[in-house]
Amino acid sequence: MTRNLRLVGRGVAAGTAIGRAVVAVRDAGQVRYRLSASGVDRERQRLKAARTETRLQLEEISTRVSRTVGQAQAAIFAAQLLMLDDPMFTARVDALIRTERINADWALDRALGELRDVFTREGDAWLRERAGDLADVGGRLQRNLRPGRDPLVDFVRELDGPLIVIADELSPSIAAQLDWTKVRGLVCDVGSPTHHTVILVRSLGIPAVVGLGSATQIILPGQTVAVDGATGEVVIEPGDEALTRWRQRASVAEAAHKKLDELRAVPAETADGVRIRLDANLEIAEEVARVNDVGAEGIGLYRSEFLLDRAPASGAVDEATQTETYRRLLAAMAPRPVTVRTFDAGEERWEATARAGGHRERFGLRGVRAALHHDDRFRGQIRALLSAASSGHLRILLPFVTSAAEARHARALIADIVREIPGAPTVAIGAMIEVPAAALMAEHIASEVDFLSVGTNDLIQYTLVIDRTDERLSGHYEPLEPSVLRLLRMIASAGRRSGKDLSVCGEMAADPLMVALLVGLGFRAFSMTPAAIPVVKRALRAVDTRQVARLAREALVAGSAEDVHALLAPLAAAMSEEGQTASWINR
Repeated sequence: MTRNLRLVGRGVAAGTAIGRAVVAVRDAGQVRYRLSASGVDRERQRLKAARTETRLQLEEISTRVSRTVGQAQAAIFAAQLLMLDDPMFTARVDALIRTERINADWALDRALGELRDVFTREGDAWLRERAGDLADVGGRLQRNLRPGRDPLVDFVRELDGPLIVIADELSPSIAAQLDWTKVRGLVCDVGSPTHHTVILVRSLGIPAVVGLGSATQIILPGQTVAVDGATGEVVIEPGDEALTRWRQRASVAEAAHKKLDELRAVPAETADGVRIRLDANLEIAEEVARVNDVGAEGIGLYRSEFLLDRAPASGAVDEATQTETYRRLLAAMAPRPVTVRTFDAGEERWEATARAGGHRERFGLRGVRAALHHDDRFRGQIRALLSAASSGHLRILLPFVTSAAEARHARALIADIVREIPGAPTVAIGAMIEVPAAALMAEHIASEVDFLSVGTNDLIQYTLVIDRTDERLSGHYEPLEPSVLRLLRMIASAGRRSGKDLSVCGEMAADPLMVALLVGLGFRAFSMTPAAIPVVKRALRAVDTRQVARLAREALVAGSAEDVHALLAPLAAAMSEEGQTASWINR
């Protein structure tokens, strides 16, 4: 067994965690973990139930085919039924569960692999043809082990924490359903700082490391794993001395955050007394307590599309459920404002086939465009928001707006819905500026809405033509590219001329050094993951707005991102007093 092996990836969510590994591959379709003694019988019963269901299905298929096509074709499924009784197959699965104490899904995968090896080794053509039948039976049995449910979500619910999830890639829909009181860290083979799953776990304060390449192949289920989400370090089975050091590291980090908590009730302002507004981003409404804990002035971005990830397989989320979610969120934050972004979802989020991996999003049909295309769903969400509005201070934010015409169209539709609801309150409507077209026309878009919010994640990826979820291009995703900074300066100027409220809600707002530069560009309001608020608030105390304005002017005429980094180095040193914010600045 591998011990004290150190892996290094990219730290994307600061913090330290230690726990037992749960390994998930192929988008959590296969999950592996070790069983306790009490869990063996439960897994054997799952296997027995799945085998019974598989038998009934194959018998029904065989009967139907015999009746409609012929007995010769039905014999295919009769042969598959015999496989269920083969001692080399299901009996072997049962034996692996009993003797090696591994979950049924893992045992089934092991048994299938052993049989495939036998078929290949024998070299018999007839046996090789049976491999397809074996895969068919095995796949059906695997599906029947957990019909209609995601195995990772269920396994985490059944296991004792603390756990570290080791995944090739974890989708936001699965991440949103995990019990994060048990899962204390996340390690992924692929990913980037702006992947939606990373944004989610960062908001929950969960340490995460991505880009390890083969962690799911190296780390074994049940092994003790230590994770540092700031440095990107992952250690497998640390020895006693190393484990002590890791626990000390976790204690130091906790103490540092307690010190930062002293700033919770203090307004954010720069060294020269300029007031800065710090709001929080939120993905899961039930986590609103985290927003209150860090002293956020409001919720600057509630990503409502995470409601879709937690919806039934149909992809629908009814109005009553939405209304209740929004009402609880608004009441918990009242009288502070809550900005709810309408579903920022492309077709892959709306359609049931896509929820099972059916197809990719069609380029450009997302955000407000998808909402207007799926008119009934957009109407339903707006009705739910308006029904909940009396519980607090609601603002509605329209995502992926590319022109003033789109903003005008969406506002007209919202106005129609308001007229249908007696006594509907007046609610501020805003637009996200997150594509170059919107940045260039920000002042015109501002004339159609009540406020603007800059989404830097998409603005960067569309400006630089980089898919931020593609780990091959992660090194090219650079917020400090002068082209990006020039667009941001253009947006800040448009916001000032329009007199409309303007904030930044992308991941740049979670980095103290980036926030300082954005202040220099003219921004005065930011929304970020809750954990970043006390860190950014503390760092702003080292910022003089005149100094960062001068730095911003120099950055705008720089030739490269490297030149901008060099310009900001002295400010980074001033911010990282006693090294307490260095992990954020250097990420």
